[in-house]
Amino acid sequence: MNIPNTSVHEKLPFYLRIESLIRQKILSGQLEPGEKLPPEKDLAIYFDVSRITVRAALANLQSENLLIRKRGKGTFVASKVTQTKQVIVSGDIQVLVRQIEQYRVKPHGMEEMKIQETRVARDLAEFFQRDKGETVSVIRRTRMLGKNPACFLENYLLPDVAGHLSMEELSREGLQKLVAKKSGLKTGRGESYLESVPADPDVAAALNTGVFGPLFRASARIWFSSGEPFQFVDIFMRPDYFKYRIDSAT
Repeated sequence: MNIPNTSVHEKLPFYLRIESLIRQKILSGQLEPGEKLPPEKDLAIYFDVSRITVRAALANLQSENLLIRKRGKGTFVASKVTQTKQVIVSGDIQVLVRQIEQYRVKPHGMEEMKIQETRVARDLAEFFQRDKGETVSVIRRTRMLGKNPACFLENYLLPDVAGHLSMEELSREGLQKLVAKKSGLKTGRGESYLESVPADPDVAAALNTGVFGPLFRASARIWFSSGEPFQFVDIFMRPDYFKYRIDSAT
């Protein structure tokens, strides 16, 4: 297991928990534009925290333009709230990848590392049929919804595939399109798994959320049409910006 070099090991602060809860209520429409929030003292009693904690949570939401404070009147939901909820359709990992690629990308870098040093060593060794001492290439990016980081991606590929790519290109175009354009190889089937996980320190930093805070994790395995493994993708999503839809037949 690769444990990031960090001294941050505290629990998710209460102000971030409150901030996440109120943000979710705003983005889901449970708190409507222009609606007035309860006074700070009432929120402090409700959440069993100090007024300073409540004030910190509200200040962060105000900086995201989700709340407006009016002196002498209180705190209100902004009249124009940008709809940032993304519906993830179940059953098709390619749809999920295409949806996420619509949003502005913030590249972090690409490097080679031994499989045993990654956070998903067992899965990678199984998918690529490689020994844990062998290397893979990992591409790290954050997808932004407006000014806010919504999901953090780690794409794992074999070095001979990743060698055709550059971070400059990946900041402008989707990974699958680039690989198809440069190699002529087409992607085939894929499978994905969704679970709730706590945020590692490096992921929390990329998503501007608390360490150990809850995230959706979609891990995807995608093969080339030839049946050879293409990429293993880990997508860490902030739950206040995403929701999962399950369709049923009539």
